Amino acid sequence: MPDKYFDVNGIATLVHHRGETTLPGLAPPLFIGRPILLLHDAGTTGNSFSSLMNILSKQHSPFSLDLPGHGRSASLDSLQTVEEMAAHVATMMADWEFDSLAVVGEGLGAAVGLELARNPSLGIGHLICLGAVGRTLDLSPEIEQLTLITTGKARRQFDASGYKPEPDQMIMKQAFAEWVKTDPRATLGARRAQEQWNRSTNLEGLDCPTLVVVGEHTESTFDIAANELISELPSAERV
Repeated sequence: MPDKYFDVNGIATLVHHRGETTLPGLAPPLFIGRPILLLHDAGTTGNSFSSLMNILSKQHSPFSLDLPGHGRSASLDSLQTVEEMAAHVATMMADWEFDSLAVVGEGLGAAVGLELARNPSLGIGHLICLGAVGRTLDLSPEIEQLTLITTGKARRQFDASGYKPEPDQMIMKQAFAEWVKTDPRATLGARRAQEQWNRSTNLEGLDCPTLVVVGEHTESTFDIAANELISELPSAERV
């Protein structure tokens, strides 16, 4: 599938898309149906949405990216704040031409999507939040474990939480293949950025139409956090 790099403030940023290839520096083709930006969670890559993008590309123009420090994008470290991540994505798309962008964000990607929705110049028409989302999430256990891993005090292990019981093994293999592409130091930095954002952000006045997706097997703590996020957003619904 087509991939291409963009230089964003000196950071080579990999974009995954569908459709025809375009010349270096030019936006991927976004003229079929609706442009849909997919933002990945901490510790994975934009290619984690590969199967979903294949489905969406039949009627729309999906694209994703590897955030700095993740996957095949440059930088050993994650950007330090969610606001910086959103600014990075907005800068990358500054000269692209599209109408009514839809944004799908998972976990950290949902936080980045909420920040992007504050930017009126992007014309975001809809936001969809997936996975472990919400400002009241307790990220400290994961941050503590990542700290042990990055200091050599614990072994790195693939986290299978968030998947249904007895998940399809092909899906798990693909998820593992994307997970190993990101250094745990970048994952730790990204989670710390998300934790800081959770503590400090104010979502008042953010009225972008938003869907918060809660799966059948979602853990109770994540379910509660999702409901609290919905209560903070005047135009949010649970599905």
